[in-house]
Amino acid sequence: MPTKYIYLKHDFLMGYGMQRKPKNYIYSGNKNAHRIFSEITVVLFMIPLIVFTVVSMAPIVFSKTPMYIPTTPTGTTFGFVDIEYEYVIVTMNHDSFWMFDWGDGTATTWLQLEGNHTAIAQTHHWSTPGTYQLRMNFKNEQVPEGVWSDPLTVNITTYTSNDFPNKPILQTGKIQGIIGNEYTYSALTTDPHEYQVSYRFDYGNGNLSEWTPYVLSGSSSYRSFSWEKPGEYSIRAQARNQYGLESAWSTPYQVIMKNTSEDNGTSVDLVFFNNVYYQIIFSSSYNGTFYNPSSGSSNDIQWKGGGVFLIDDDSDGRWEYLYAPTIGEIQPYQEQVIPQKNIFSDIPWPLILIIVSIILGVIGVILVLIKTGYIYMYDEEVVVEK
Repeated sequence: MPTKYIYLKHDFLMGYGMQRKPKNYIYSGNKNAHRIFSEITVVLFMIPLIVFTVVSMAPIVFSKTPMYIPTTPTGTTFGFVDIEYEYVIVTMNHDSFWMFDWGDGTATTWLQLEGNHTAIAQTHHWSTPGTYQLRMNFKNEQVPEGVWSDPLTVNITTYTSNDFPNKPILQTGKIQGIIGNEYTYSALTTDPHEYQVSYRFDYGNGNLSEWTPYVLSGSSSYRSFSWEKPGEYSIRAQARNQYGLESAWSTPYQVIMKNTSEDNGTSVDLVFFNNVYYQIIFSSSYNGTFYNPSSGSSNDIQWKGGGVFLIDDDSDGRWEYLYAPTIGEIQPYQEQVIPQKNIFSDIPWPLILIIVSIILGVIGVILVLIKTGYIYMYDEEVVVEK
């Protein structure tokens, strides 16, 4: 007679339970085999799970590797000896420390973000020509020994007199005005290597302007200034290329500032183009004369609106230049030629052709229907009895 067994069923969530075998089921072999197999399955499942959990936590709990590698600092990769260059690292880690290693055996101290800043900037100059590897060192509580960024390669060379920007010219600006009014001055130069250039101005009273943003070689830029005391001042400009080499100062120009317009008489602007210095003598805010001191010739200017004036420099009755004193800009002006209107030019001919085509098509369909008998015409006969 077959032996009946009660065996244990394993459930991962519920544990062990009892289940009676069906009466017609004959179980042969070791009655503990199922239990042994279940325990082996649990072990084989749990070991990889534990290993995966430990490994995934390892970089946070056990590793001394930082959560990220610091970025390479940004700045020029080319320069000249003994010129200061600025390098910047952008970060949001206010609890971290940063150090610039300049690659020449010198480095900064450990630096930290200040206030609400999101970047750390430092300047440095190299005294010897060569190639230097500039790197950042980063550390915090998790990485107290620090970790290095990838290097930024900087090539430093010597300069000659041919590397400096050319001496700029004072392009536009007020040379006769009133104290307290802000006037705009612009300068222009080129760089022998077509490097970008920046300008600053000496206003003749001990004040130097900030450097303008860099512009392309051969382009002008401007700054504005107002004098507080009446007098005569010499204004001049200087240029600097994007690698820090500064030009000689421009030829100074005399500026006269007085208390009121009654003292000053007229307002005069200096304008340079076509290698000639001109003057714009304003009789009012909207009228004036374009004057050439070298030839003594003069022409009227025309106010175009928005503080912009039109200039006829050759007395041919056409406007050749546009002058915007508020931004110190003078540029060629092309008069717009307004074509004469044709009375038929405003008629929507395509729409008219479409409408005519539709009308002719409808008429054609009606004629075909009449001819085929689908539509017919008849006279109604009316009988009138006497």
